[in-house]
Amino acid sequence: MAYYISDRQNLASSKERSKYKPFSVLTPGCRWIEAPICFGHPLFVSMCDIFVSECISDSPVIYPIIPDGCLSVIFYGDGAFEYGTVCGTTDRIKKLTLIPGWKYMIFRFMPGASAAFLKCDINDITNNSISVEDGVRNGDRLISISGRDLDISEKALQMSRILKIDKRRKETDYLIRYCTENIFRNNGNIMIADLSEKTGFSDRYLGKIFEKYIGISPKTYAEIIRLQSSLYRIFDKTNHDSLMNIALDSGYFDHAHMNRNYNKFLFCSSGELRKKGFSALDYSKIEPYIYSYENDKQKGA
Repeated sequence: MAYYISDRQNLASSKERSKYKPFSVLTPGCRWIEAPICFGHPLFVSMCDIFVSECISDSPVIYPIIPDGCLSVIFYGDGAFEYGTVCGTTDRIKKLTLIPGWKYMIFRFMPGASAAFLKCDINDITNNSISVEDGVRNGDRLISISGRDLDISEKALQMSRILKIDKRRKETDYLIRYCTENIFRNNGNIMIADLSEKTGFSDRYLGKIFEKYIGISPKTYAEIIRLQSSLYRIFDKTNHDSLMNIALDSGYFDHAHMNRNYNKFLFCSSGELRKKGFSALDYSKIEPYIYSYENDKQKGA
């Protein structure tokens, strides 16, 4: 079946970047530095953000990883970047334990924009992680660059030559971009059947494409985008709306519907989160984002 693109090609333009900005938590006890990704940067279209976090606390700090549909590449080490891990898309909250004195440089890729440089299938690392050497083509070169005495922007620029995004546009590129942008613009409140009708592909085919290039189903991705939208409203200090109104504005049927979504993805209610922030979470019940953390901690000791 041919894919009718028409003016939708604009969505996959090499000059256009999605306006999707995943919700992030600024955790106390850490120093944050973000690298600007401006027009003309080789990773401009494919990246959500690049930032460095340094744990300046005397004790480990737990950083919550909110489901966002993104794949991340993380470099970390004791004062210098020694290790690298590819973290797949998550469909539940994870935790990244930041060790005192260690630095973490995080590359967060737009949904569907990382298949070009991976050596594995994205759905193989959903809710999981793999070393950069095993997961990325020329991953050893990335580790080498991460350890150089350069500022974060220069490191990102040099790494972009390895994290190449294939410039040859395929049918699936347009399809993924069109679907993810429609889901984002509608705050996750769109039926997959509607996307199927607009693209000319079946629900089943869209599901396969999402699993292959994003790591989760289109329905789960839409739920995550709705969650992201509600989080911005809940943590907006100028927003004094009730949780019921926030739920309705975010596209949930009611407050109970939003709470079911929060318990599914974050393991807590929206009320607890609004009242206590992410300290409301029971981190003992949350899985680590990087599974080799304990081994790396011992190596760095």
